[in-house]
Amino acid sequence: MQVSDSVWQGCFGYWQPLFIQTNLLPLGHAAWQGYVTQGQGLVSCNVEVIDAKILDWSRDVVRYNIRFIPAGEMPIYLRSHLVKANFTERLMATVQTYHPDQDILIAICSDGQININLLQNLAISPPDCYRQVRNRWEEFALELSQ
Repeated sequence: MQVSDSVWQGCFGYWQPLFIQTNLLPLGHAAWQGYVTQGQGLVSCNVEVIDAKILDWSRDVVRYNIRFIPAGEMPIYLRSHLVKANFTERLMATVQTYHPDQDILIAICSDGQININLLQNLAISPPDCYRQVRNRWEEFALELSQ
Protein backbone atom coordinates (compact mmCIF):
# COMPACT_ATOMS: atom_id res chain seq x y z
CA MET A 1 0.00 0.00 0.00
CA GLN A 2 1.34 3.42 -0.99
CA VAL A 3 1.00 6.08 1.71
CA SER A 4 0.00 9.49 0.36
CA ASP A 5 2.29 12.49 0.82
CA SER A 6 -0.23 14.20 3.10
CA VAL A 7 -0.22 11.26 5.51
CA TRP A 8 3.53 10.66 5.32
CA GLN A 9 4.53 14.31 5.75
CA GLY A 10 1.97 14.90 8.48
CA CYS A 11 3.28 11.95 10.50
CA PHE A 12 6.75 13.44 10.56
CA GLY A 13 5.57 17.00 11.15
CA TYR A 14 6.87 18.24 7.78
CA TRP A 15 3.70 19.67 6.29
CA GLN A 16 5.18 22.80 4.67
CA PRO A 17 5.48 21.38 1.11
CA LEU A 18 1.79 20.49 1.13
CA PHE A 19 0.90 23.95 2.40
CA ILE A 20 2.96 25.53 -0.39
CA GLN A 21 1.44 23.26 -3.03
CA THR A 22 -2.10 24.01 -1.83
CA ASN A 23 -1.53 27.78 -1.60
CA LEU A 24 0.92 28.49 -4.42
CA LEU A 25 -1.30 31.06 -6.18
CA PRO A 26 -1.72 33.41 -3.18
CA LEU A 27 1.93 32.94 -2.19
CA GLY A 28 3.09 33.78 -5.72
CA HIS A 29 0.68 36.73 -5.82
CA ALA A 30 2.17 38.14 -2.60
CA ALA A 31 5.72 37.56 -3.87
CA TRP A 32 5.15 39.37 -7.16
CA GLN A 33 3.08 42.21 -5.70
CA GLY A 34 5.74 42.73 -3.02
CA TYR A 35 8.54 42.72 -5.56
CA VAL A 36 6.79 45.17 -7.89
CA THR A 37 5.98 47.61 -5.06
CA GLN A 38 8.96 47.15 -2.71
CA GLY A 39 11.77 45.36 -4.54
CA GLN A 40 13.29 42.01 -3.70
CA GLY A 41 12.38 40.40 -0.41
CA LEU A 42 10.82 37.53 1.48
CA VAL A 43 7.23 36.27 1.66
CA SER A 44 6.35 35.66 5.30
CA CYS A 45 3.45 33.34 5.99
CA ASN A 46 2.08 32.69 9.47
CA VAL A 47 0.14 29.43 9.45
CA GLU A 48 -2.27 28.09 12.06
CA VAL A 49 -1.83 24.33 11.90
CA ILE A 50 -3.65 22.61 14.74
CA ASP A 51 -2.47 19.03 14.11
CA ALA A 52 -0.71 18.16 10.85
CA LYS A 53 -1.21 14.44 11.55
CA ILE A 54 -4.98 14.65 11.05
CA LEU A 55 -5.13 17.49 8.52
CA ASP A 56 -6.61 16.71 5.11
CA TRP A 57 -5.02 19.30 2.81
CA SER A 58 -7.59 18.68 0.08
CA ARG A 59 -10.58 19.48 2.35
CA ASP A 60 -9.63 21.25 5.56
CA VAL A 61 -9.31 25.02 5.71
CA VAL A 62 -5.98 26.19 7.11
CA ARG A 63 -5.90 29.77 8.36
CA TYR A 64 -2.86 31.82 7.42
CA ASN A 65 -1.77 35.37 6.72
CA ILE A 66 0.82 36.55 4.25
CA ARG A 67 2.97 39.65 4.20
CA PHE A 68 5.95 40.71 2.16
CA ILE A 69 9.18 41.66 3.93
CA PRO A 70 11.38 43.90 1.75
CA ALA A 71 15.11 43.09 1.74
CA GLY A 72 15.96 46.10 3.93
CA GLU A 73 13.64 44.86 6.69
CA MET A 74 14.68 41.21 6.53
CA PRO A 75 17.46 41.34 9.17
CA ILE A 76 15.06 42.71 11.80
CA TYR A 77 12.37 40.20 10.83
CA LEU A 78 14.82 37.28 10.94
CA ARG A 79 16.27 38.41 14.27
CA SER A 80 12.75 38.53 15.73
CA HIS A 81 12.43 34.84 14.77
CA LEU A 82 15.83 34.03 16.34
CA VAL A 83 17.48 33.16 13.03
CA LYS A 84 21.25 32.91 13.51
CA ALA A 85 23.40 35.74 12.12
CA ASN A 86 25.37 33.52 9.71
CA PHE A 87 22.13 32.18 8.20
CA THR A 88 20.74 35.72 7.97
CA GLU A 89 23.86 36.72 6.01
CA ARG A 90 23.33 33.84 3.58
CA LEU A 91 19.68 34.81 3.14
CA MET A 92 20.65 38.42 2.46
CA ALA A 93 23.00 37.21 -0.28
CA THR A 94 20.23 34.99 -1.67
CA VAL A 95 17.66 37.80 -1.75
CA GLN A 96 20.05 39.86 -3.89
CA THR A 97 20.53 37.10 -6.46
CA TYR A 98 17.25 35.18 -6.74
CA HIS A 99 14.98 35.73 -9.75
CA PRO A 100 11.67 37.25 -8.54
CA ASP A 101 9.98 36.51 -11.86
CA GLN A 102 10.72 32.78 -11.39
CA ASP A 103 11.44 32.12 -7.69
CA ILE A 104 9.89 32.76 -4.27
CA LEU A 105 11.90 33.24 -1.08
CA ILE A 106 9.47 32.19 1.64
CA ALA A 107 9.40 31.92 5.43
CA ILE A 108 6.63 29.76 6.88
CA CYS A 109 6.05 30.37 10.58
CA SER A 110 3.96 28.12 12.79
CA ASP A 111 3.95 27.21 16.45
CA GLY A 112 7.10 29.24 17.18
CA GLN A 113 9.09 27.60 14.37
CA ILE A 114 10.30 29.15 11.13
CA ASN A 115 10.98 27.24 7.91
CA ILE A 116 12.72 29.20 5.13
CA ASN A 117 12.93 28.01 1.53
CA LEU A 118 13.87 29.30 -1.90
CA LEU A 119 11.22 27.90 -4.23
CA GLN A 120 12.54 27.40 -7.76
CA ASN A 121 11.33 25.67 -10.92
CA LEU A 122 7.74 26.45 -10.02
CA ALA A 123 4.85 25.11 -12.07
CA ILE A 124 3.55 28.69 -12.30
CA SER A 125 5.68 31.84 -12.07
CA PRO A 126 5.00 34.59 -9.51
CA PRO A 127 3.81 37.03 -12.25
CA ASP A 128 1.36 34.39 -13.50
CA CYS A 129 0.18 33.72 -9.93
CA TYR A 130 -0.43 37.45 -9.57
CA ARG A 131 -2.45 37.60 -12.80
CA GLN A 132 -4.52 34.54 -11.95
CA VAL A 133 -5.38 35.80 -8.47
CA ARG A 134 -6.30 39.23 -9.87
CA ASN A 135 -8.49 37.65 -12.57
CA ARG A 136 -10.21 35.35 -10.06
CA TRP A 137 -10.22 37.69 -7.05
CA GLU A 138 -13.67 36.59 -5.82
CA GLU A 139 -12.30 33.10 -5.15
CA PHE A 140 -9.45 34.45 -3.02
CA ALA A 141 -11.19 37.26 -1.12
CA LEU A 142 -13.43 34.97 0.92
CA GLU A 143 -13.22 36.92 4.19
CA LEU A 144 -14.39 40.08 2.46
CA SER A 145 -17.52 38.37 1.16
CA GLN A 146 -18.58 36.72 4.43
